[in-house]
Amino acid sequence: RTLWALTEDRQKANAKEALEILAPIAHHLGIHKIKSELEDLSLRYLKPDVFYDIAEKLNKTKLERDKTVYDMQREVTDLLTEHHIPHEIKGRAKSIYSIYNKLDKGKKFSDIYDLLALRIMVPTIEDCYHALGLVHSQWTPIPMRFKDYIATPKPNLYQSLHTTVVGLNGKIYEIQIRTYKM
Repeated sequence: RTLWALTEDRQKANAKEALEILAPIAHHLGIHKIKSELEDLSLRYLKPDVFYDIAEKLNKTKLERDKTVYDMQREVTDLLTEHHIPHEIKGRAKSIYSIYNKLDKGKKFSDIYDLLALRIMVPTIEDCYHALGLVHSQWTPIPMRFKDYIATPKPNLYQSLHTTVVGLNGKIYEIQIRTYKM
């Protein structure tokens, strides 16, 4: 956070250290918020042109994107509660560094559908499908962006429902729905 006060050489050295050592430690300890901030700040000093290009494409600050996710999370919670589906829900706005990694692997910015994401956890498989139906009845699903990994688990036995919808204010959200056990 204070790299601005250092010389450019020290900025790059500290950013590299944060990216290669501190961020992985934060990840290992399960401190996602710190990991994400370290990665974004490091990218800002190591590849400022890339960082600001992505930030400009997002057209919002992290705080604004987090608020957008929170608002959608509240709407989904209200919908599920109204239909008596017990659940937990988590949300996140994809970090700039994570977007950079996808772009670096050859994806186009317009092909990244999980810039905003929610994960819904419910007690039973029946609740998963019920929640999916409610989400799809409230927000427009994007064609070809639905995966049923419950009916057809991945080879590593991963199970979840994945869908992408046009949510609040026309924003695209990836939504994962699974049981607590999953």
